[in-house]
Amino acid sequence: MAVDGGGYTLLNCLMEAVKSVSTSHTFVIIGDALVARDKNSGKSGWLEIVKPAAKAIGAMPLARQLRHWQRRAASPLVADSSWDRLLRGAEVDIAWLLGTDDPVSVPYVMTVWDLQHRLQPYFPEVSTSGWDWQARERHYQRCLPRASRIITGTEVGKQEVTRFYGVAPDNIAVIPLPAPQLAASRESGARMRDKYGIDGEFILYPAQFWPHKNHINLLLALERIKREAGLALRLVLTGSDKGNLGYVRETVSALGLAAQVDILGFIPMADLSGLYQEALVLAFPSFFGPDNLPPLEAFALRCPVVAARVAGAEEQLGEAALFFDPADPQDIARAILQIHHDRALRSQLIERGARLAAERTPRAYVERVCRLLDDFVPIRRCWRHDYVHS
Repeated sequence: MAVDGGGYTLLNCLMEAVKSVSTSHTFVIIGDALVARDKNSGKSGWLEIVKPAAKAIGAMPLARQLRHWQRRAASPLVADSSWDRLLRGAEVDIAWLLGTDDPVSVPYVMTVWDLQHRLQPYFPEVSTSGWDWQARERHYQRCLPRASRIITGTEVGKQEVTRFYGVAPDNIAVIPLPAPQLAASRESGARMRDKYGIDGEFILYPAQFWPHKNHINLLLALERIKREAGLALRLVLTGSDKGNLGYVRETVSALGLAAQVDILGFIPMADLSGLYQEALVLAFPSFFGPDNLPPLEAFALRCPVVAARVAGAEEQLGEAALFFDPADPQDIARAILQIHHDRALRSQLIERGARLAAERTPRAYVERVCRLLDDFVPIRRCWRHDYVHS
């Protein structure tokens, strides 16, 4: 698995859940940054943790080299990767691809987080910069049609996979994303505020500084609240720079919001947990969906949520969040003010979010994935690991 950004938090939670579930399956966890931090790497009962290392084909025994090249000739779409060699070497029956990995020669289940390069290709981070449009499209065209099963978090996500890549609906399972179970901060609210110099009520938005995260319209909403409602609410922004932080800082200055906006950068997860617990509200204006993690984190830590009404958001968050048009600063301001003015509504949203988070635990998510694997057992038992068509 290759992971980045907020996905790291989720994968860490899932890894812990895998260790705790009761299952007849043996899990072999293969990863890089995530697994490298695990001090229990090795084999323990039904769980084995493997740290990948590049291995030259020429270092394999001759018989394995021959089998390798037979597989490559029979399956040219499969990448010649250390991942694939590790999977075959561990005699994995089926792989669960959680990151942006290449397709592999063993059957695999693939989790799809979003297909926004197809829906909003004008954002530079999915079109011309970083993992660009062509690279994303090559990846999904290679991986999705060959997947044994695909997992999405919403029916909206399932429909997108079917629409863009022609995958049979019966091969797609909808399993709502779990709420990461972040530990409550051990520091008092006063100490957390003092640590970061935050006074009064504040809005929290934890997000890396990509254009699609929509910091700009949130800042315009904050300025409108100050100008029209006479409220100088604080806005706390956390997350690493992905190229747009300079523009966000310029906008803060241009709108006269320097005294109201705290840009903290990347902060420890324990501190972020404390900020969730202290915040007036989590504002989540991202243009991307259909699944997002910060609202689920907020639910688990009893922080109310106002979120962008993007496709799939209402399905994911239900009645536990208040929604707004992410392209309309006035509507963003309306939602924030509604939370500020109506404390009964705020409390109601907190309780709804807490109930949703209690239902959607990482353990429950992994158990549903295990049932998906159970259904595949009668199929996978039909051939050996070293099968090659003759």
